[in-house]
Amino acid sequence: MTPSGLSAAQIIQLTDWVASYIADQRLHFHAKAKPIGSDQLNLLRPFFPEDVLRETRVVRGRATKPPFYSQLLSLGIKNAPPFSDMAGISFQDVIVHVEPLQPALLFHELVHVVQYKHLGLHGFAERYVCGFLTGGSYEEIPLEKQAYSLEERFVRDPTEPFSVEAHVLERIRRKQF
Repeated sequence: MTPSGLSAAQIIQLTDWVASYIADQRLHFHAKAKPIGSDQLNLLRPFFPEDVLRETRVVRGRATKPPFYSQLLSLGIKNAPPFSDMAGISFQDVIVHVEPLQPALLFHELVHVVQYKHLGLHGFAERYVCGFLTGGSYEEIPLEKQAYSLEERFVRDPTEPFSVEAHVLERIRRKQF
């Protein structure tokens, strides 16, 4: 058994469910999504790779509740992140947002797009699941902690550029996800 109390096979299954959910939601929203607006692009260019800004799409909507949430309860997981209630959520290169897409929210979600770019769908899902199980909450997921930390740095001074991609790659190199 792992520190979360789940077996390795259960963690693999949960990771597969999450990856499938992400892929399905991306597919569902991609056709309705639009490119990032030019004003936001200009603000975010000093922080993100051009290919990420060019390829990412955004759409106002609400993610569906993951179909596997009832199984999580049977595994003893009662505090799964409420994906369908989040202000914004990234499904690979598609950002779905319920609230208006303010620069800070877009920045946070674009950090996740960069994480997906370098970890791949399954790698991102695996690190998200393991981070949640190890930390015990959404707030303790290392992928989220990095996105919030970089978002805070951006909000403090949006005129001071830094490379989100370099930060993501460094965390991957150090195996900090």
